[in-house]
Amino acid sequence: MRFIFVDAENIGLKGVEAIDASISDKVIVFSKNEAVKEACERKLFLYVSSYPSGPNQADFYVIGNLIGIIASLSEVQRSACQFILYTQDNALTTAFSFQCKLHKVNSKIALKPKSDVQQKRIVEPKKLLQSLEQMIYDQLKTAQTTEAVRKKLKQPKPEFTKALNQLIRTEKIRRASKNKKTWIRA
Repeated sequence: MRFIFVDAENIGLKGVEAIDASISDKVIVFSKNEAVKEACERKLFLYVSSYPSGPNQADFYVIGNLIGIIASLSEVQRSACQFILYTQDNALTTAFSFQCKLHKVNSKIALKPKSDVQQKRIVEPKKLLQSLEQMIYDQLKTAQTTEAVRKKLKQPKPEFTKALNQLIRTEKIRRASKNKKTWIRA
């Protein structure tokens, strides 16, 4: 039997949907995302969201459940089981592998932790965010609503909001004095 632990907060909905499990596998997905919950219901995966919100809380719960399951198995059952982890989180893979070795159970990490090349790609969006900040700043020569600026720039709301919030934090833009719904350069 295989016990498959999925750190969906790390691999996302597409990662969950890509998991190929048989009906006899026990798949435990850790997430607080509603779309992931729906995918789990379709695929008959166990969806777990009862851990506190915050950094690494899902990771702690994964390890806690791993230990709980291992402790509930007899030595014969342990030797017949494989414990698989889907994540790209280095710290979680280390903790998972350590616990499996400590308890002498067969384990596998299904996804490799992000390489240095992938981590460098994460830095590049910061440059895009800075250029988006400049584009927003350039648009606010005259007082405008943020939604009007976003539509002119044809930007998705999450990226636009991040750049806008950075401009507000650094006090480069402010609300227009006559109309509180509009913004202008500070």
